[in-house]
Amino acid sequence: MYDRHVTVTTVALGERIQRCRRYAVEHGWVVAGEWVDRGDHALTRPRPQWEALTYAMRQAAARPVCLIDTWDRISRERDASAMLRMAVHQAGGYCVTTAGEEDVDVGYGQASAAAPLALRGQR
Repeated sequence: MYDRHVTVTTVALGERIQRCRRYAVEHGWVVAGEWVDRGDHALTRPRPQWEALTYAMRQAAARPVCLIDTWDRISRERDASAMLRMAVHQAGGYCVTTAGEEDVDVGYGQASAAAPLALRGQR
């Protein structure tokens, strides 16, 4: 399970984690761990806990799933989200939200994973 949280108060974070735990139980999934980037790490890259998550995914015996409450827990920015999810795909996994949305198709984020048009060709 992954989340990111910027603020000091943790009520909302706790609620999101609980939804993820319930979803995992309902689907019979074994939770290998909980990774949460906090404070500034939740907004910038690299994200230490995201990197730790993808490292753990590369070690998994079965196809791993990154369970998140909603897509914006990865990033609210489309390009940033695509890049982070691509790291999950490269680690052999895919992402699922507690609403049942998933990006199991490896090509889901590839078009967005390239440099934004405004940056292409710049050095």
